[in-house]
Amino acid sequence: MLRRLHRTGGRVRVQHRRSSLLRADFLGQPRDWPSAAHHRHRFCLHSAWSWPIASGEVLTDPVSPDRFHQDPVLPADPVEALGAVGWSDRVAASFASARADGVPARVVRVDRDRCLVSTSHGESTASAQPLPAVGDWVVLRPEPESNPPFVVNEVLPRWSALTRHRAGRATVEQVLAANVDIVAVVAALDHPVNHARLDRELVMAWDTAGRPIVILAKADACRDPQAAASEVAERHGGVDVIVTSALHRSGIAAVASAIGSSETIVLLGASGVGKSTLANALLGHDALDTGAVREGYKKGRHTTSARHLLALPLGGVLIDTPGVRSLGLYDVDEGIALTFPDIDALIEQCRFTNCAHAGDAGCAIAAAVDDGSLDPERLVSWEKLQRELARVEAQRDGRALAESHKAARRFARSIRDQPHR
Repeated sequence: MLRRLHRTGGRVRVQHRRSSLLRADFLGQPRDWPSAAHHRHRFCLHSAWSWPIASGEVLTDPVSPDRFHQDPVLPADPVEALGAVGWSDRVAASFASARADGVPARVVRVDRDRCLVSTSHGESTASAQPLPAVGDWVVLRPEPESNPPFVVNEVLPRWSALTRHRAGRATVEQVLAANVDIVAVVAALDHPVNHARLDRELVMAWDTAGRPIVILAKADACRDPQAAASEVAERHGGVDVIVTSALHRSGIAAVASAIGSSETIVLLGASGVGKSTLANALLGHDALDTGAVREGYKKGRHTTSARHLLALPLGGVLIDTPGVRSLGLYDVDEGIALTFPDIDALIEQCRFTNCAHAGDAGCAIAAAVDDGSLDPERLVSWEKLQRELARVEAQRDGRALAESHKAARRFARSIRDQPHR
């Protein structure tokens, strides 16, 4: 079943469609490839199956042999074909400096042992070990006889990443989304905003090196959404707050206008806050499943089971993430400082550099709480996050120390087991 044949050097590239007989008699070097274009499109030449041919070999195709003598069809320009998933000058520079040649692609979804990638010729699957993250830019190596037909040869350096401490006892970092420019923290207005949760999510958002925004969804279920937005903006200064209602289509344009043509936005929030509904509104159609929240508890059901990367119709890229209960912190010192700039500034005003901020003499934080300039609940949230981060760092240091001790014991055992001379 063949569809199209192109000549690339002394090889014929074949894509499947129908069958009939065709005698292939093309040999020799490519004469119609301009050198600059050939270099520019070198990574697209292997996106279809190819093999050497000899004069007289019989291939099957419904088209005329004259097709071989027509000008070759150049592969799609990646700037145009991959622009929908965020290709930019920054990505092009990163790909140009890649160690391996191959096909450029972006990871759309990650499954157990493979990932779905978007290339200049559409979506395909690729195997990888270890698996990349959704949003990663990768270099693929074609494997025509394998399933999947590509292998991830290299993951290009990330300029940002949304990470968390993976759930469980092990101190391991989990990348939720890579190469994001905007982190949209989504909260619902059908119940009071959980500011402690919002603090935690903003710490993670600031630590990505991306731009955080807060989206207050379900404004139609709130009596005074603007008052709620003002409260969030006052407590979390420096972050843009957008109020939306997918039911009334309000605020959707404001979110879309905040996304640049090649920027990637990731939605972060608990289950049931309306991330998938918001994503469908931005996409213009119901691409993602949605579900009702449980009345009384206002808890959402997991309608999104995996992270997806989707191209937006007006430009930009969206990554929708499943709602997660556990948002464990992992190496987010900078994120805490950017989320709590007021407390970070007060620390510099304490009389003693080793101030524990627990009622010590000359503590600027205690003084700010006493005079009402610092919200006590905000201080409680900061202290909780600091304790958690210190615990994770201690676990990580302890794990590293245990691994070094194991390595030392293995080395000593290998020396002991060597024959004496």
